[in-house]
Amino acid sequence: MTQATRMDDIYRLQRHIYDATRHYYLLGRDRLLRGLPVPMGGAVLEVGCGTGRNLAALRKMRPDLTLCGLDVSTMMLETARAKLQGLDVTLACCRAEELDPQAHFRLDAAFDAVFFSYSLSMIPDWRAALEAGFATLKPGGTLAVVDFWGHGGLPSWLEWAHRRWLALFGVSFRPELLTYMRDMERQDRALLELESVKSGYAYLAWARKLG
Repeated sequence: MTQATRMDDIYRLQRHIYDATRHYYLLGRDRLLRGLPVPMGGAVLEVGCGTGRNLAALRKMRPDLTLCGLDVSTMMLETARAKLQGLDVTLACCRAEELDPQAHFRLDAAFDAVFFSYSLSMIPDWRAALEAGFATLKPGGTLAVVDFWGHGGLPSWLEWAHRRWLALFGVSFRPELLTYMRDMERQDRALLELESVKSGYAYLAWARKLG
């Protein structure tokens, strides 16, 4: 089964209640949107845009920006197109690893910011996805990630239930993701800032591209 087929199967019905239910445990998303360091008139891409919830919120915060969204699920993009109708947001359907700004969004310039909001924990080849997003950034541009880190001090039984629940939607906890981003800094490819969300329940990572 391909990643696209799996995501469509998971979200064929879930997409209709996704935003109402995820509000309670996808923490830090609006904090990421408010913190994006993007100049006036800049260009921003969300990889794994899902229902378009984040892009709709960002459009209200920053009407000056060029906004793009990418997702592998045609079901989710159907919902996103309805939500974003009239908001001047460009959407494309493909795997994150195959990202091509010119082909998918008709952009000749690179992005000022690329962000992943709880999507890297669902992408099988997350390293390739992260690198594809990073490659489309301008020098000095920011790669931003918000994703699960721990369980914020939950008791062990609730931690177990939390992991089992998320696994139903293809989510995998990936502590190695932060290790990979720290290696990007050690390799002088990026400057990394890290913030904790809700006592370590999630993290916000900001990687500013060098060179």
